Amino acid sequence: MSHSGRISELAGDQRGAVLVMFALFAPVAIILAAFTIDAGSWFLHKRHLQVQADAGALAAAQAFQPCVDEAIYKLTGQYGGAGSVSTPAGTVNSSRPLYNVQTAGTLPSNIHEVINSQTYFGQSSPVDTTASTQPPCTPSNQMVDVKLTETGLPWYFRPIASILKAVPYINAHARVEILQENVASKVEPLAIADTAPVAAAAYFVDEDHNNLELKKTALSDLGANKEGQEIWSNASVPVELAINHPHIGVVIALSGNKADTTCGDPGVECFGRKTESERPTLQTAEALLHIAGYANAGTGTLAAPLARQVTLSNPAPGTCTDGYFSISAISCTLTVSAKVDYGSTNRTGVTVTPIVGGKAGTPLAFETATGLWTGATTLSPSTGSNEVNLLVKCKKETTSACPAVATEATIKDVQRVFAAGAAHSGTIKGAWISEVGGLPQDADSYEVCEAQDGNSCTHRLVATVDVAGSLANAAGFSDPLHQLRWEGSQGVRVGCPPPSSPSGSEYRERLEGGCAGSYTINTSNPNCTVNKSPYDCVSAGLPGKDTGPTRQGIDERIEHKPGTHFYCPSSWQNNNGGGVPIIPANDSRVVEVFVMPYGSINAQGQAVLGSGEVPIQNFAAFYVTGFPGDSCNSDPSTGSAEIVGHFIKYISTVNNGGGQKCALNSFGECVAVLTR
Repeated sequence: MSHSGRISELAGDQRGAVLVMFALFAPVAIILAAFTIDAGSWFLHKRHLQVQADAGALAAAQAFQPCVDEAIYKLTGQYGGAGSVSTPAGTVNSSRPLYNVQTAGTLPSNIHEVINSQTYFGQSSPVDTTASTQPPCTPSNQMVDVKLTETGLPWYFRPIASILKAVPYINAHARVEILQENVASKVEPLAIADTAPVAAAAYFVDEDHNNLELKKTALSDLGANKEGQEIWSNASVPVELAINHPHIGVVIALSGNKADTTCGDPGVECFGRKTESERPTLQTAEALLHIAGYANAGTGTLAAPLARQVTLSNPAPGTCTDGYFSISAISCTLTVSAKVDYGSTNRTGVTVTPIVGGKAGTPLAFETATGLWTGATTLSPSTGSNEVNLLVKCKKETTSACPAVATEATIKDVQRVFAAGAAHSGTIKGAWISEVGGLPQDADSYEVCEAQDGNSCTHRLVATVDVAGSLANAAGFSDPLHQLRWEGSQGVRVGCPPPSSPSGSEYRERLEGGCAGSYTINTSNPNCTVNKSPYDCVSAGLPGKDTGPTRQGIDERIEHKPGTHFYCPSSWQNNNGGGVPIIPANDSRVVEVFVMPYGSINAQGQAVLGSGEVPIQNFAAFYVTGFPGDSCNSDPSTGSAEIVGHFIKYISTVNNGGGQKCALNSFGECVAVLTR
């Protein structure tokens, strides 16, 4: 074979070509495989690290009840799978065991968690200016910002990563903020009315002319007194009133509507009222306070004596709380002082006896220094407005000026005293009239203006009432129980979503599973004319009590709710040094209820709005210690239409909507919202 033919033969021989190609492309294949494996591993670790960050942030919400920074740090690290965490207070070891640890046997020491920091571990950028650097429990903060970093990544091809300046770590970020709940779901079809009004007014009326309005003045909320009652008063704008009537009444209006304090309107309660079921107009109201106008003109006789001035007072501690408005659960004593004109200065054989609410007291004693008949008398509790009459008797004695035949005459309605109680005065705990520049008792008895005397009868008057504060959370383990009766003017069973009037069986199902749909706080639909999700109203005043379905539904809801634990006995134990007990996150006894505005339902539990619906003012968490059918028999006195327990500040981890920062010491439920 020629030399050229040999060359042609060798050139056409394909043996060994595959080997050459393999030698050329094998490194590329290895690089591609390594890249694929590394990229897949990176995404797997990145995704799991995000799961760790989310879990750590959400777990922190459990330690806001009560709020303890160190507990938050330990719990966040535990659920974030990090052995320790860097915090504003330094390094804190996580609780054990660790949960949600990184995949592929990654060591916890390679997971670095920082809480409430603007930068990640070992990195000066990026800088997160939205993250707070304060401890989570700081009132202005209530944020748990979790930044997780994984180092020592399992790269199979580190040289290429080094050449390409690949990032030597993975970051993940999650943030939970504790916000006031404004959108809720699975709320129980139960509602409680707030006890505090949002507006108030005082009406000065002429009681002798069908409560003819003389003056009306708005009362301003001056804040709480030491008992936690809100003080409403017109102290900044006194009423200028001419005292020219013998019986001037003061009717107090409390309202759940900031724009309306008209007696008889929906949402407005006027006091005093004759019965709890009454919602009086101004003309039918029983005045809460009374100003007695007396005349100095004329001359009294034994047959027709005159009272010139009658004042009332509480003589000593342990008696009536005030001479004109007293709140007491039992009969109490008050002092009556009166100037009596019966046409003579001879007191021999003369007695003056006070009659309060139709009951005669002990005869008064005459005080020479003051010229007053003074003494104590008894006031029966919770009887509303009581007339004070004076019975003047004269029995013939040796030196008396009395006629041979004994005389007696009654001076009627010389003063009034109000015995407060829920039926007549609602949540009003104190009330009085005062005069600018005068003593409080002076404002309840004045000489009437008479044309011929030339004296001014105009006075600058201030009405003040103390009203029980809004519904409040328990302050400690020993706080008294709340009895929430789902009937009457404070609590009701509600239909949801509106409009709704479920049957007994349907209502039982809604108690078991909560109201269907989403609900929000009513900010722009006070008359409940719009019914769309999220609903801002619920139907009130379901017909009948249906105690059977109510009992069955409550029992099923608390004792068998999926995903929770029924604690028997309850978790309301002294486990927090006398403070509010620590409630497990899975405790089925925590129920969420609707809060209605003040005055939104009547004594029969019916909505005062014609639509039959009530606005949602708030949501509240209630810890149930006793309920009908409770297998623990926690509270044997629990009625068939009530649950008993305590309002608590509860932080829900359900993904409901939140608004402003949660005020941990305020009423209402909060929600942990994953905002990053």
